[in-house]
Amino acid sequence: MSGVLLDTHALYWLVSGAKPLAAEALVAIGESQAIGKLFVSPVTAWELSIAARKPTHKDPPRLETSVARWFGAALRATSAKVIPIGLNIAIEAAEVPLVTGHKDPGDCYLIATSRVRKIPIVTRDPIIARLSAGGYLDVIAC
Repeated sequence: MSGVLLDTHALYWLVSGAKPLAAEALVAIGESQAIGKLFVSPVTAWELSIAARKPTHKDPPRLETSVARWFGAALRATSAKVIPIGLNIAIEAAEVPLVTGHKDPGDCYLIATSRVRKIPIVTRDPIIARLSAGGYLDVIAC
């Protein structure tokens, strides 16, 4: 296994236990942790920052601390490594909406990271999952 990239909700659910993850995803995450190749994007911290500000009726993540502290603790708890957004990922992220029509900026960076690094993304996002059907992206459903 070459490792996996966690979508924002996958990291949050894994750490918080707010929702259970699928068995296949848990196996892939465990195998990736064992070889030191469990990855997250800095975009996940950005997405969590935005999501945490949502009104309670929109079910925001409950971090109980600052996003920076929560994210740091989540990295330590999972042994995940942050994949920096370099030039190739930034350029690929700009291509994602052109190729797929998907315009969510956070998702575009996560998709680009997965494609550039050639690792599957662990997600429950139905739009991202559809991209795997055509072979554009490798997805592990969580």
